[in-house]
Amino acid sequence: MKFQPLTWKCERGNDHVVIKTTFEQQDIAAAMVVADAKVNYINVHSPGGIQRHPTVIRNRIIAGKLADAAVCRLIRHRIKASNLEQMFSVSEYDAVRTDGFQYADPYDLELLRHGQPEAETIEVRSSFSYRLAPVENIVKKLSIYGWYTSYNKPVEPPRDWYWQVIYYLRPQDCPQDGGPSVGIFEEELDRGEVIAYVVGGASRALLQATGVTRKDQDEAYYQAITPICDGFDYWGMVKAMFGVSKPI
Repeated sequence: MKFQPLTWKCERGNDHVVIKTTFEQQDIAAAMVVADAKVNYINVHSPGGIQRHPTVIRNRIIAGKLADAAVCRLIRHRIKASNLEQMFSVSEYDAVRTDGFQYADPYDLELLRHGQPEAETIEVRSSFSYRLAPVENIVKKLSIYGWYTSYNKPVEPPRDWYWQVIYYLRPQDCPQDGGPSVGIFEEELDRGEVIAYVVGGASRALLQATGVTRKDQDEAYYQAITPICDGFDYWGMVKAMFGVSKPI
Protein backbone atom coordinates (compact mmCIF):
# COMPACT_ATOMS: atom_id res chain seq x y z
CA MET A 1 0.00 0.00 0.00
CA LYS A 2 1.39 3.37 -1.02
CA PHE A 3 0.19 6.82 0.05
CA GLN A 4 0.56 10.15 -1.71
CA PRO A 5 -0.89 13.39 -0.31
CA LEU A 6 -2.60 15.57 -2.90
CA THR A 7 -4.01 19.08 -2.55
CA TRP A 8 -7.23 19.77 -4.42
CA LYS A 9 -9.05 23.10 -4.56
CA CYS A 10 -12.59 23.59 -3.30
CA GLU A 11 -15.13 25.95 -4.87
CA ARG A 12 -14.22 28.66 -2.33
CA GLY A 13 -10.56 28.30 -3.27
CA ASN A 14 -9.44 26.65 -0.05
CA ASP A 15 -7.13 23.64 -0.09
CA HIS A 16 -8.50 20.16 0.60
CA VAL A 17 -5.87 17.50 1.26
CA VAL A 18 -6.69 13.97 0.13
CA ILE A 19 -4.55 10.86 0.29
CA LYS A 20 -4.15 8.98 -2.97
CA THR A 21 -3.86 5.34 -1.99
CA THR A 22 -2.44 2.66 -4.26
CA PHE A 23 -3.40 -0.86 -3.19
CA GLU A 24 -1.00 -3.57 -4.28
CA GLN A 25 -1.44 -7.28 -4.88
CA GLN A 26 -0.93 -8.28 -1.23
CA ASP A 27 -3.53 -5.74 -0.07
CA ILE A 28 -6.04 -7.04 -2.60
CA ALA A 29 -5.37 -10.66 -1.65
CA ALA A 30 -5.95 -9.90 2.04
CA ALA A 31 -9.24 -8.14 1.25
CA MET A 32 -10.34 -11.09 -0.88
CA VAL A 33 -9.77 -13.53 1.98
CA VAL A 34 -12.11 -11.53 4.21
CA ALA A 35 -14.64 -11.09 1.41
CA ASP A 36 -14.76 -14.84 0.80
CA ALA A 37 -15.34 -15.43 4.52
CA LYS A 38 -18.09 -12.79 4.71
CA VAL A 39 -20.00 -13.09 1.47
CA ASN A 40 -22.39 -15.89 2.50
CA TYR A 41 -23.49 -13.97 5.61
CA ILE A 42 -24.18 -10.62 3.96
CA ASN A 43 -27.73 -9.54 3.17
CA VAL A 44 -28.25 -10.10 -0.56
CA HIS A 45 -30.26 -6.86 -0.76
CA SER A 46 -28.72 -3.44 -1.19
CA PRO A 47 -29.65 -0.71 1.33
CA GLY A 48 -32.53 0.11 -1.01
CA GLY A 49 -33.82 -3.46 -1.05
CA ILE A 50 -32.49 -4.45 -4.49
CA GLN A 51 -31.31 -8.05 -4.68
CA ARG A 52 -27.65 -8.38 -5.65
CA HIS A 53 -25.67 -11.22 -7.20
CA PRO A 54 -23.10 -12.82 -4.84
CA THR A 55 -20.28 -11.66 -7.12
CA VAL A 56 -21.43 -8.05 -6.75
CA ILE A 57 -21.63 -8.44 -2.97
CA ARG A 58 -18.13 -9.95 -2.85
CA ASN A 59 -16.63 -7.12 -4.90
CA ARG A 60 -18.31 -4.48 -2.72
CA ILE A 61 -16.88 -6.19 0.37
CA ILE A 62 -13.42 -6.10 -1.22
CA ALA A 63 -13.79 -2.38 -1.88
CA GLY A 64 -14.86 -1.83 1.71
CA LYS A 65 -12.05 -3.91 3.18
CA LEU A 66 -9.43 -2.09 1.13
CA ALA A 67 -10.85 1.21 2.38
CA ASP A 68 -10.79 -0.02 6.00
CA ALA A 69 -7.18 -1.10 5.62
CA ALA A 70 -6.13 2.25 4.16
CA VAL A 71 -7.74 4.34 6.90
CA CYS A 72 -6.46 2.02 9.63
CA ARG A 73 -2.90 2.26 8.32
CA LEU A 74 -3.11 6.03 7.92
CA ILE A 75 -4.31 6.42 11.51
CA ARG A 76 -1.58 4.15 12.83
CA HIS A 77 1.02 6.04 10.85
CA ARG A 78 -0.19 9.36 12.20
CA ILE A 79 -0.21 8.06 15.78
CA LYS A 80 3.38 6.87 15.38
CA ALA A 81 4.60 9.93 13.46
CA SER A 82 3.13 12.24 16.10
CA ASN A 83 4.59 10.21 19.01
CA LEU A 84 1.14 9.43 20.35
CA GLU A 85 1.53 5.67 20.94
CA GLN A 86 1.20 6.16 24.69
CA MET A 87 -2.13 7.92 24.17
CA PHE A 88 -3.91 6.19 21.29
CA SER A 89 -4.27 2.88 19.49
CA VAL A 90 -6.58 1.69 16.73
CA SER A 91 -7.90 -1.75 15.83
CA GLU A 92 -9.92 -3.21 12.96
CA TYR A 93 -12.97 -5.22 13.96
CA ASP A 94 -12.54 -7.86 11.26
CA ALA A 95 -9.01 -8.53 12.53
CA VAL A 96 -10.15 -9.29 16.09
CA ARG A 97 -13.68 -10.68 15.71
CA THR A 98 -14.38 -14.23 16.89
CA ASP A 99 -17.78 -14.99 15.33
CA GLY A 100 -16.54 -16.40 12.04
CA PHE A 101 -17.96 -13.35 10.21
CA GLN A 102 -21.53 -14.54 10.78
CA TYR A 103 -22.91 -11.36 12.33
CA ALA A 104 -23.07 -7.71 11.33
CA ASP A 105 -20.04 -5.58 12.18
CA PRO A 106 -20.69 -3.24 15.13
CA TYR A 107 -17.98 -0.94 13.74
CA ASP A 108 -15.19 -0.90 11.14
CA LEU A 109 -12.37 0.49 13.28
CA GLU A 110 -12.09 1.37 16.95
CA LEU A 111 -10.00 4.16 18.45
CA LEU A 112 -8.89 3.70 22.05
CA ARG A 113 -7.79 6.70 24.07
CA HIS A 114 -5.60 5.09 26.69
CA GLY A 115 -6.98 5.66 30.15
CA GLN A 116 -10.54 6.03 28.85
CA PRO A 117 -12.99 3.19 29.60
CA GLU A 118 -14.77 3.24 26.23
CA ALA A 119 -13.33 3.21 22.72
CA GLU A 120 -14.57 5.46 19.92
CA THR A 121 -16.11 3.82 16.87
CA ILE A 122 -15.00 4.63 13.33
CA GLU A 123 -17.04 3.95 10.20
CA VAL A 124 -15.22 3.89 6.85
CA ARG A 125 -17.53 4.69 3.96
CA SER A 126 -16.40 3.69 0.48
CA SER A 127 -18.07 4.53 -2.81
CA PHE A 128 -17.41 4.85 -6.52
CA SER A 129 -17.30 7.93 -8.74
CA TYR A 130 -17.42 7.46 -12.50
CA ARG A 131 -19.55 10.32 -13.80
CA LEU A 132 -17.41 13.30 -12.75
CA ALA A 133 -14.36 14.79 -14.44
CA PRO A 134 -11.72 15.63 -13.61
CA VAL A 135 -11.13 13.48 -10.53
CA GLU A 136 -10.60 16.59 -8.35
CA ASN A 137 -14.31 17.35 -8.66
CA ILE A 138 -14.99 14.54 -6.20
CA VAL A 139 -14.56 16.90 -3.26
CA LYS A 140 -16.71 19.58 -4.90
CA LYS A 141 -19.68 17.40 -5.85
CA LEU A 142 -19.86 14.26 -3.69
CA SER A 143 -20.80 13.80 -0.03
CA ILE A 144 -19.46 12.59 3.29
CA TYR A 145 -21.91 9.97 4.51
CA GLY A 146 -22.74 9.25 8.12
CA TRP A 147 -25.43 6.96 9.53
CA TYR A 148 -28.42 5.93 7.42
CA THR A 149 -31.82 4.29 7.37
CA SER A 150 -33.04 2.07 4.58
CA TYR A 151 -35.35 -0.72 3.47
CA ASN A 152 -33.41 -3.34 5.42
CA LYS A 153 -31.90 -1.16 8.17
CA PRO A 154 -34.51 1.02 9.89
CA VAL A 155 -32.04 2.10 12.58
CA GLU A 156 -28.27 2.52 12.54
CA PRO A 157 -26.52 3.83 15.67
CA PRO A 158 -24.25 6.79 14.85
CA ARG A 159 -20.51 6.16 15.04
CA ASP A 160 -18.08 8.66 16.51
CA TRP A 161 -16.07 9.20 13.31
CA TYR A 162 -16.73 8.78 9.59
CA TRP A 163 -13.96 8.53 7.02
CA GLN A 164 -14.79 8.70 3.31
CA VAL A 165 -12.91 6.78 0.62
CA ILE A 166 -13.71 7.22 -3.09
CA TYR A 167 -12.73 4.98 -5.99
CA TYR A 168 -12.54 6.88 -9.26
CA LEU A 169 -13.60 3.68 -10.99
CA ARG A 170 -16.78 2.03 -12.24
CA PRO A 171 -18.01 -1.31 -10.87
CA GLN A 172 -18.66 -3.67 -13.76
CA ASP A 173 -22.32 -4.14 -12.74
CA CYS A 174 -22.98 -0.39 -13.19
CA PRO A 175 -23.61 0.79 -16.77
CA GLN A 176 -21.40 3.55 -18.14
CA ASP A 177 -24.47 5.70 -18.86
CA GLY A 178 -22.43 8.62 -20.21
CA GLY A 179 -19.73 10.48 -18.35
CA PRO A 180 -15.94 10.15 -18.61
CA SER A 181 -14.10 6.98 -19.46
CA VAL A 182 -12.73 5.53 -16.23
CA GLY A 183 -11.28 2.16 -15.26
CA ILE A 184 -13.34 -0.86 -14.19
CA PHE A 185 -12.90 -1.76 -10.54
CA GLU A 186 -12.87 -5.52 -11.09
CA GLU A 187 -10.36 -5.23 -13.94
CA GLU A 188 -8.07 -3.22 -11.68
CA LEU A 189 -8.37 -5.96 -9.03
CA ASP A 190 -7.33 -8.54 -11.62
CA ARG A 191 -4.42 -6.33 -12.63
CA GLY A 192 -3.22 -6.27 -9.03
CA GLU A 193 -3.29 -2.51 -8.47
CA VAL A 194 -6.24 -0.36 -7.40
CA ILE A 195 -6.25 3.38 -6.64
CA ALA A 196 -8.59 5.10 -4.20
CA TYR A 197 -8.72 8.52 -2.58
CA VAL A 198 -9.09 9.03 1.16
CA VAL A 199 -10.89 12.37 1.01
CA GLY A 200 -11.35 13.07 4.72
CA GLY A 201 -14.57 12.78 6.67
CA ALA A 202 -16.47 14.13 9.65
CA SER A 203 -17.12 13.63 13.32
CA ARG A 204 -20.54 12.65 14.58
CA ALA A 205 -20.81 16.13 16.11
CA LEU A 206 -20.13 17.82 12.75
CA LEU A 207 -22.66 15.61 10.96
CA GLN A 208 -25.26 16.41 13.61
CA ALA A 209 -24.53 20.15 13.46
CA THR A 210 -24.22 20.74 9.71
CA GLY A 211 -25.33 17.56 7.96
CA VAL A 212 -28.68 17.01 6.28
CA THR A 213 -30.65 13.87 5.48
CA ARG A 214 -30.41 13.03 1.80
CA LYS A 215 -31.55 10.16 -0.36
CA ASP A 216 -28.77 8.40 -2.20
CA GLN A 217 -28.88 6.40 -5.42
CA ASP A 218 -29.08 3.17 -3.37
CA GLU A 219 -32.45 4.38 -1.99
CA ALA A 220 -31.09 4.82 1.55
CA TYR A 221 -31.41 8.03 3.56
CA TYR A 222 -28.06 9.26 4.88
CA GLN A 223 -27.03 11.95 7.28
CA ALA A 224 -24.62 13.68 4.94
CA ILE A 225 -22.41 16.70 4.41
CA THR A 226 -22.37 18.01 0.83
CA PRO A 227 -19.97 18.72 -0.70
CA ILE A 228 -17.03 16.88 0.82
CA CYS A 229 -15.22 20.22 0.99
CA ASP A 230 -17.61 21.27 3.78
CA GLY A 231 -16.34 18.47 5.98
CA PHE A 232 -12.80 17.75 7.17
CA ASP A 233 -9.99 16.96 4.78
CA TYR A 234 -7.30 14.48 5.84
CA TRP A 235 -5.55 16.95 8.13
CA GLY A 236 -8.85 18.20 9.47
CA MET A 237 -9.70 14.67 10.58
CA VAL A 238 -6.27 14.24 12.14
CA LYS A 239 -6.65 17.47 14.10
CA ALA A 240 -10.19 16.62 15.22
CA MET A 241 -9.25 13.12 16.35
CA PHE A 242 -5.83 13.74 17.89
CA GLY A 243 -5.41 17.51 18.28
CA VAL A 244 -2.43 17.35 15.92
CA SER A 245 -2.10 20.03 13.24
CA LYS A 246 -0.47 19.71 9.83
CA PRO A 247 3.33 20.08 10.10
CA ILE A 248 4.67 23.39 8.84
